[in-house]
Amino acid sequence: MGSGQWAVIAVRLPTAHCPLTTPLPVAYRIMNIAIIPAAGSGSRFGGQIPKQFVEIAGAPIIVHTLGKFDECNEIGAIIVALRSEEIERFEQTLKAHRIRKPVRLVQGGAERSDSILNALEAAKELQPEIVVVHDAVRPFVSTEQISAVIGRAREIGAAILALPATDTIKEVENGLIRRTIDRRRIWRAQTPQAFRYDLLLRANEEARADNLPSALMTDDASLVERLGEKVAVVEGLASNIKITTPEDLALAEKFL
Repeated sequence: MGSGQWAVIAVRLPTAHCPLTTPLPVAYRIMNIAIIPAAGSGSRFGGQIPKQFVEIAGAPIIVHTLGKFDECNEIGAIIVALRSEEIERFEQTLKAHRIRKPVRLVQGGAERSDSILNALEAAKELQPEIVVVHDAVRPFVSTEQISAVIGRAREIGAAILALPATDTIKEVENGLIRRTIDRRRIWRAQTPQAFRYDLLLRANEEARADNLPSALMTDDASLVERLGEKVAVVEGLASNIKITTPEDLALAEKFL
């Protein structure tokens, strides 16, 4: 697909297992796919607009995020999970920005894990090798970081970006310190997180079958860990911030 061409495909999925209705071109059938869950309300951020749609430097945060995956040679297509009422509006937003790769919009779910499973189902017919899950509000990830995580996932099956802890870590119960944890073994998980497609699909399906509480399904790597599979760590960068508060937004505006 040449520069300036667009393939924005909206697919509304009322359940996680509805079939795909609009196939992508054959040229894109073997690829790595980015999944961007963006159906959250952004309640911690405050305000009337979900944080992923707040504009910085002339574009919504999520568009800056999509741009990084559009630039990464390892990614063939992008799937974005949105609330159903936001799909049509976001189609128009995408048309105003130069995203060259195919973007498929699917209906998100009540929980993040529902959105991920919807996106995985939408990707099934493409038979992707690796899927890369990334927070919609981490617009400062680099293409090098994306490629590094994909590379490790090819070797191990699963890999995440993470930062080693620099603060002293305390385990606390009822306001009292129980113990001090060796921070050399503590890493702070970031995204992107990359997985073999079949592995992440199985991890999500088994978590749902086991009725795992949604509070325990906010990190994709943890679902793979439940299967006893190895997950590699690639050291990330402190600049790969997640914009969750107005203070984060002020910092992000300085970066752009």
